[in-house]
Amino acid sequence: MYKSHPIRSLVAYPAPVMIRTRALSKSYRSTPVLRGVDLDVAQGTIHGFVGPNGAGKSTLLKCLVGVVHPDDGEITIDGIDVGSNALAVRRRVGYAPAETTLYHRMKSSELLDFAIRYHPSPDHERARHLMEGFGVPGNRRVGALSHGMKRKLLLVQAIACNAPLMILDEPMEALDPEARRIAEDLLKAEVERGRTIFLSSHDLFSTQRLCSRVTFLHHGKVLRDGPVDELLADLSGQLNIQFREALVADQLPSNPAFKWTGSGSHWKVQFSCPLEELMVELGSLPIAGLRDDRANLEELFDHLYKKEAVQ
Repeated sequence: MYKSHPIRSLVAYPAPVMIRTRALSKSYRSTPVLRGVDLDVAQGTIHGFVGPNGAGKSTLLKCLVGVVHPDDGEITIDGIDVGSNALAVRRRVGYAPAETTLYHRMKSSELLDFAIRYHPSPDHERARHLMEGFGVPGNRRVGALSHGMKRKLLLVQAIACNAPLMILDEPMEALDPEARRIAEDLLKAEVERGRTIFLSSHDLFSTQRLCSRVTFLHHGKVLRDGPVDELLADLSGQLNIQFREALVADQLPSNPAFKWTGSGSHWKVQFSCPLEELMVELGSLPIAGLRDDRANLEELFDHLYKKEAVQ
């Protein structure tokens, strides 16, 4: 069960704002892609950007770095207006696009050095270490790399340029589990160093592990925005309970906030109250074990977009 709430308005941030958009709009021919997007991304955070294919995520990211020009609205990066200072903005952003159409004739190490040299303080030595850590061969031509290797190369590029802001479009796509773990650890470390990360991803479990705040986009509009913990608090919790003996429904606590399913010694309960309140109610029952199945971003995603589909 999901508690229905209006879309949260933008709130004041304790940290300065790194990315700000106001009334951002973009159409391709007669098709609207972005429809008045208002967005704030606080400095020193990892902010997730989520939505189904065609929601407008990649278009918005390209607007942020000046690759695509919006039809209307305002964008500032670290207080700099993107429309009038696109070059200054790009020097402050490490960008990893979703597309992997790179300079295929260059060696990967050459491409990396070329891509980061235009930033004020690139770290070429760290770039080489990161390539080694990801297993990207520096002497191989980019055109001979697999899709996953190209994604790793783009991520290394975004990190090694040492820009204060990283904008990443599907950074975990095509990465194997070990590479994904390395990438997540690296991104967390970059934020601890004071950098800001704004990422779009379909990998909602990785997004939940990384991000302190998430914005959901739908048909070019902000559908939902807020801290991850607050967004997930709107979803009912669920416990899987194993009892030491078989019970019938009449023996289980009756409460409007509880919804029981199961039989015998194995039951599940969905609850829309504090966990502590549920545990008090369960205190007299012969519990052998329980598992707390907390809500996750994938469940929230399914609920939000299924709800929109029927409206």
